Amino acid sequence: MSREGFKRFRFSKTGVKVYVRPEYHPALKGIDLSHEDFERKSKEVFGKRHPNVSGLPKICSANSEDALTWAYFSPIISMPMKEKQRVLRRFLETALNRQLEAHFIETLGHAELLFWRGKKKAPFYIPPLTLKYPEANTEVDLTIRLEKATIFVEAKHHSEISMNTTYCKGRDQIIRNVDVGTYYAWTRSLDFYFVLLTTSETGRSIDTLNYYKMNPGIIAEKLSHRTDVSANPNRIAEGLGWTTWDKIMSPRK
Repeated sequence: MSREGFKRFRFSKTGVKVYVRPEYHPALKGIDLSHEDFERKSKEVFGKRHPNVSGLPKICSANSEDALTWAYFSPIISMPMKEKQRVLRRFLETALNRQLEAHFIETLGHAELLFWRGKKKAPFYIPPLTLKYPEANTEVDLTIRLEKATIFVEAKHHSEISMNTTYCKGRDQIIRNVDVGTYYAWTRSLDFYFVLLTTSETGRSIDTLNYYKMNPGIIAEKLSHRTDVSANPNRIAEGLGWTTWDKIMSPRK
């Protein structure tokens, strides 16, 4: 590696390029990095178990889904209302594979985008009180807050959803997000949607989401501690969607 290259990036033990500073990351060039959500996330660094890149921000990895999430979605924050409405409508209709209702579309221009919230920064996404084992608050990659709905976006880049939590085997990342998301939204009389954003159109993550979408009863079984879910699992299934980075990054029309 050249001396100039070493100043800008290093390679992890697995050969992944990690940039020394966020502004060196190709996905983040020209993007506003002064937002409090980004600054908070950029303080998360690789530890001593990663000696080659120890101390470097995790978001500086070439494989960082967080970098892609910020690069694509953060510019939406400052878009004019009509432009914001158009971009979010395209994203959601692609993910949910259906047209949105007119009254829902109208609210998109006023959407609030929150990044990596729920665990260390409000709003906090806590597990339901009826959950029978301990679980920490959940951090969500992106929350899109509307007047009458909360939308969770889980971003993956060359990775799959986790299939287990620390205390519960079989409580996968989708079910966990659905559990804490509906608990947060429904107690506030809001609708809830969950969108999975992936690199590939195939894989375990998409298979799992499609399985839940086609089998709402399984959602109820997985969330048996929630009587409100068991009464209407179809409401959750209808709000599940997925799309890919390639699809949303194609020219915005």
